[in-house]
Amino acid sequence: MGYQAERRRWRVRLRDRHGRIHGAGTMLDERYLLTCAHVVEQAGGPEAELSADFVGILEAPTGTAKVVDGGWVPAGSDERGDVALLKLEKPEPGVFPAPLHRMPLPDGLPVRAYGFPPGADDGLWFRGTLTGEGGPAGEWVQLARRPDSPPIDSGYSGTAVLAEDSGRVVGMVVGRYVADGDFASWMIPVETVLGYFGGLRDWGDGSPAVDPTFSTGFGSAPHVVAYDLAFARKLAGWFGDKANRSGPPVWVVVTGERGSARAVALDLGVVLADRERAAAAGSLRDTVPEGTVPPSGSVDLAVDAAGKSVDEVRRRLAERLSLTPDHGGPVPHSVRTVVVNAIDDAAEPDRLVGEVIAPLADRAGQLGLRLALGFRRESSPGVTTLRSLSAVPPGGLASRISLLDNAVTELAALEEHAVAVSERFDGEPEPPALVARRRGLVNQLRTAADEGDVEWAGRHIGEIEQRLTADLAAGNAAKERLDDLIEQRTALRFRLDSYSDKARKLGLVEDPLLDSLYAKAWKLLYEGRCDLRVATAAVEEYGDAICGRDEGEPA
Repeated sequence: MGYQAERRRWRVRLRDRHGRIHGAGTMLDERYLLTCAHVVEQAGGPEAELSADFVGILEAPTGTAKVVDGGWVPAGSDERGDVALLKLEKPEPGVFPAPLHRMPLPDGLPVRAYGFPPGADDGLWFRGTLTGEGGPAGEWVQLARRPDSPPIDSGYSGTAVLAEDSGRVVGMVVGRYVADGDFASWMIPVETVLGYFGGLRDWGDGSPAVDPTFSTGFGSAPHVVAYDLAFARKLAGWFGDKANRSGPPVWVVVTGERGSARAVALDLGVVLADRERAAAAGSLRDTVPEGTVPPSGSVDLAVDAAGKSVDEVRRRLAERLSLTPDHGGPVPHSVRTVVVNAIDDAAEPDRLVGEVIAPLADRAGQLGLRLALGFRRESSPGVTTLRSLSAVPPGGLASRISLLDNAVTELAALEEHAVAVSERFDGEPEPPALVARRRGLVNQLRTAADEGDVEWAGRHIGEIEQRLTADLAAGNAAKERLDDLIEQRTALRFRLDSYSDKARKLGLVEDPLLDSLYAKAWKLLYEGRCDLRVATAAVEEYGDAICGRDEGEPA
């Protein structure tokens, strides 16, 4: 059975005892299902019985489900959590378990989700892309809707978010944010859910982000262990700087022996940067000093090389990062952060550095990687080798220019998007044309480096990096604002369609006044540049007129 059919057999619609729909669930096997805690709260609370409709299994009767012991993690005061594990009163043998999958979550990853918004009891597909971390403590990942997709609405909470290409479950819709007509929707990544429910790890596949040995040095009470606070703050800043592509992509760190103050700080930072382990160690996060907690999900892979063979480390890198044996592969949509620690305690440290780590560090910029490479001892031979690769001239300069090329390409996509969208809305100014100028600056750098003028290129590259960083920040902010306009217009179109459906059901299809109001609203939403304020008023005027007829008011 392919995933196109399989994914229909783990979908669940959740209702309260009155039959009202409150959200969705994801079947983990024939007995257990996953959803959001707020869905359960809305349906009566953690002691309530919820009705579970197996919408992908036509022959299956409606089931009854309750929260299991240890399966309740409601949203706290900081909104972290909001997950619940339910158990069916009777197993449903027709279920196909949802494939929960651990993986890095790059910006731009195409995804889809099936929910039950108001007026669509049988469900609708949402289609969109991932746009970056956010929400409480960075636990969530934002979902950007495609223009041809309905927005996330109530009724989607608790449903699985699927990677479009593989059909694997990478998250769970947690909700939406609405303010002044603007929509933003979010998911909880699978790794965060697995962290809250350690018993679910048997249901998850894919390579974990962090080796378990990173959490052995401090247990659950780091405040009673001596660790390097200044280094911890520096490390948290480095993790948090993931989106900033300036600076050398390789950082060589000497920690001292396992259990030393700096080694413990590194282990602690890695654990708190990992979605799965940070969720499992919520109390740990709350006890460490301010400024030492990196954003959740800011490490994509952390390998403890101590005792591992060259092949074991190489395999770990390949599993998580999808790199070919020679470190080939396309540059990802977003930078990935990798820690390889205790390199000099590996089974064959010289081979590991020469065959795996050094080639990876040399191409870190081209591969979209940021590397923190940890050694126990300053005297280890690999330290000097890898530090030479992290210097700006010559390899580091080439890597930084390559990253600038990527940044210009990203800026070009943002500029093209801004031009296309701004033309659709009344009052939107023409976006600034920056790409040609920025590409010219980067070409100047490349020419200087190719002609051997490394000193000039090294003196000017920082300024150009800062310009592009600011340009991308402004471009992404503009994209978010313009995408909000598209979402508002789409929501108005759906509302107009809903009102039109209501008019048909009431037998008001040929009503002259209603037809003219509908035509006016339709034209504002589908022809020419859209003024959202005027269009909203026109849609509401049409809806109010229909409601008036339904209540018996004269024409």
